[in-house]
Amino acid sequence: MVVMAMRVFSRTPLCVHHQKFASTTTTASSSFFPFRGLVAAAGAPPPNCSSSSSSSSQKSGVHSLKNTSLSAGAVTTEEEEEEEEVEKELGTLLRRRRTETITGEPPSCPVPNFAPGANEVTLLDPLNLLPKALQQQQKKAATHNDDNDRPLLLYVPGMDCTGKGIASQLPTLAAAGYDIRCVYIPSDNRSTWQELVQMVCHLLQKEVEEDEEGTETTQKQQQPRQYRRHLTVVGESFGACLALRLALASPSLITHLVLINPATNFAQNNPLVSFCASTGLLAFFPQTLYQIAQDLMLPLMVKRNRVSIKDHETLLSPVDFVPAECGAWRFSMLNDSTGLSDVDIQSINMPTLLFASAKDWVLPSMAECARLQCLLPNAKRVILPESGHTALLEASIDLAKMLETHGFVVPPEPTSTLLHLSSLASSPSTTTPQPDAPLFKRQHAILDNRLDELGRLLEPWRILTSPLVSGAETLPDAAAEPRRPILFVGNHTLFGVYDSPILVYELFLRGFHARGLAHPAHWSSGVGPVFERYGNVKSSKFAAYRLLKEGESVLLFPGGAREVCKRKGEEYKLLWKPTVDFVRMASSHKAIIVPFALLGADEAYKILLDGDDILASPLGPLVQAVYDQLKLSTDSIYPLTGLPVLGLPSLIPVPSIERIYIHFADPIDTANYNCSLRNQQECKDLYLLVKQKVEDSISLLKQTREKDPERSLPVRLFAKTMSLLPGNIFSSSSW
Repeated sequence: MVVMAMRVFSRTPLCVHHQKFASTTTTASSSFFPFRGLVAAAGAPPPNCSSSSSSSSQKSGVHSLKNTSLSAGAVTTEEEEEEEEVEKELGTLLRRRRTETITGEPPSCPVPNFAPGANEVTLLDPLNLLPKALQQQQKKAATHNDDNDRPLLLYVPGMDCTGKGIASQLPTLAAAGYDIRCVYIPSDNRSTWQELVQMVCHLLQKEVEEDEEGTETTQKQQQPRQYRRHLTVVGESFGACLALRLALASPSLITHLVLINPATNFAQNNPLVSFCASTGLLAFFPQTLYQIAQDLMLPLMVKRNRVSIKDHETLLSPVDFVPAECGAWRFSMLNDSTGLSDVDIQSINMPTLLFASAKDWVLPSMAECARLQCLLPNAKRVILPESGHTALLEASIDLAKMLETHGFVVPPEPTSTLLHLSSLASSPSTTTPQPDAPLFKRQHAILDNRLDELGRLLEPWRILTSPLVSGAETLPDAAAEPRRPILFVGNHTLFGVYDSPILVYELFLRGFHARGLAHPAHWSSGVGPVFERYGNVKSSKFAAYRLLKEGESVLLFPGGAREVCKRKGEEYKLLWKPTVDFVRMASSHKAIIVPFALLGADEAYKILLDGDDILASPLGPLVQAVYDQLKLSTDSIYPLTGLPVLGLPSLIPVPSIERIYIHFADPIDTANYNCSLRNQQECKDLYLLVKQKVEDSISLLKQTREKDPERSLPVRLFAKTMSLLPGNIFSSSSW
């Protein structure tokens, strides 16, 4: 019963009307939906580092809990203490809320102190939620700018419809120069999509094309406003459905469109939840069970160690704001796709950013953003590799910085970039503004859909191995211009297939389309086309050189086949050739070298006979002859391994399940490194520096693994299952 409730009910905050947010109230979470399925939820690996392809910048002055994947990757005592503090705080809030529900006391998160008597859709000004210094700055900016031509940012929230889910982003957005408004829809409002669009468009028209209320003078009334304000619409989850409809209804008002984990195509993406929502049973669900079901779903919506303690009550507040009847109505709205057909979406021309959380266990945001990117003519998908569904609540997410990084820059002189309204009136054909320059989307030899496909294929393996990534915050900016070639250099593990595909996909999530160099023997065995499909090329003397020359990101294992075919006792030993060719090659193209290390695979296989043992066996002469005939080095003789647990010999290597650890060391920019291509010693020094960084990274990962309480698969799966439950929800002390 509870499990079904988890799939049907969402964390949907109540909406109450207000003209300005009250700074003393807790914020409602941005958007909440049931999870996609028990398998995805129970097996979701806890991703790690905070870097992403979207440059999810750390916000200055904002307290954030440390991620389990530190830059060093280690699980420290300080981290454990913070985790315990988080769990304690969350458990206390849950127990308090359950007690209040059972005893009939008022909810712990009372209705915000909105303006009395407010009961209609409006646009809220969150000025009171800003720090006092920024409040004064915003007021001063409005005073000095009589026409209020500051660029406008409209936040369209998720199922809560209060707009307060963006509260933690307000300081940086205001500092960037945005004048912010939030759509607010009362919880008792039962307007259809079309009715909401009409109301919000009317309010937007006033904000964008008229002077602020109370600032008009007789002179201004005689001389109407001549410029349209720059408007960026940000729609999150449920709000993305409304944001798209606004873009279709009033394209002349909107300059930029931003969609975060959009809940579009809901019936196809969540068929079971969609069916349950169509029954309307949610409206009759008992309050106590409804609240407990939402508490159970909390870990699916956000990674607790990415949200500061002060925002935990934000996550717990929705049940106090949204009654079941409100949630039932809004779910029925998601089932209504009227006005958002593929043809409709294709007609939206304004520049659009699509932010997709890779760890969204509530909606298939990666796939849905990929679909929208194909439909929207001027859109770009940006992946948030470590974020959950409620990404804007995470301390490491800086929306203002992300918008700037991907081309949505606040105009330095607003009036110089605004559309003159008289030009719209004088030309009947100008019903929509001229679109901004097309969003810059770097062209890659390997398309995103291929690597999305790789991710889907790897998902079961990623669940089992739970990759722990550290150091990703030091990676170069994948979207930086001018384009720089990047050479990822690291250690190969035994057999090479246990972790290399995972590495390629983790890099993709962070914006890098890495091109690997695969041994030519793979093409002889017939699997070469599979390697090519996901970006690999046949290794040759000049393959890496050509890729770097084209500005690609290249994945290089200097140990080659020798490291893949390790002997006994060579676990994680670097078996690189003494040549410095890759350093010369990188320096000649002024590439950025990123040393990295992999850990886990060498323990996953138990070697019974290594290459030397095989050559020394009675079969040695035959094996030698075969390798000579194929013109292959005997260094590439694969070892014979045993089956896990049983230890019986197996011709096909079968690994045990070991957790995969990945660490990226600080990059080395060859453009800033004094390395003359003609100076052998300088090249040797750079070569040794790269090698040392890889060895240090391996040592660091060994320390991380030693302290990792979730290293073993049973413990890891148990911890994942328990992490789906809010702090001690079933303990007797919780009730």
